[in-house]
Amino acid sequence: MRAADLARAAAGALLDLVYPPRCAACGEAAAGAFCATCAEALEPVPAGCARCGLPGPDALCGGCRVGAPAFDAVRAGGLFGGPLADAIHALKYGGRPALARPLGAWLAARVPAPPGALVVSVPLARRRRIERGYDQAALLADAYVRGADRARRARTALARTRETRAQVGLAREERARNVDGAFAATPAVAGRDVILVDDVVTTGATADAAARALRRSGARSIVVVALARAE
Repeated sequence: MRAADLARAAAGALLDLVYPPRCAACGEAAAGAFCATCAEALEPVPAGCARCGLPGPDALCGGCRVGAPAFDAVRAGGLFGGPLADAIHALKYGGRPALARPLGAWLAARVPAPPGALVVSVPLARRRRIERGYDQAALLADAYVRGADRARRARTALARTRETRAQVGLAREERARNVDGAFAATPAVAGRDVILVDDVVTTGATADAAARALRRSGARSIVVVALARAE
């Protein structure tokens, strides 16, 4: 283990000693990201589209048949709702960046990264990053890669090139237009299997726009890994 990793592990252990772990959803004592009650209430993502992960009866949803996204697959820790939605809301809007650490570790256990993968995150718009004080997807990716087997974190390989509106409340077509061409990737992803980390996949528009940038820079494969998949 590298010195930096040892330092982070020691710091994490000290934090756990001073501040015993609490459930990311309800705040009760917990051994991991969730207490036993909330963990039992988490819903797995139902079977559905092999490409975008949309739950449903079809192996390939209508949207992916009409226009396949630039990523190869979506893998999520659970279905958006209940305790998982509460935890994500607390991370994103509750001013609790420390939740990224247990949630990222939980995600790595649920959706392991293949050895040798390059882990990037969907960059938050600059204005929202300043308002929030942190980029939750970047923090999730940092924690996720610590629980991955020989995967490597590439923090600067994907960047947002322009400001965009928040996707919340926008229709599917509006979401796609909002983020079209909003990302750029560096040559560091060329020929690599890339894991693209985000908190929630809803329509997949943001992940698709980010994946297109990764493809343009030569990524060999792209799998989106998120805490939750919305129905």
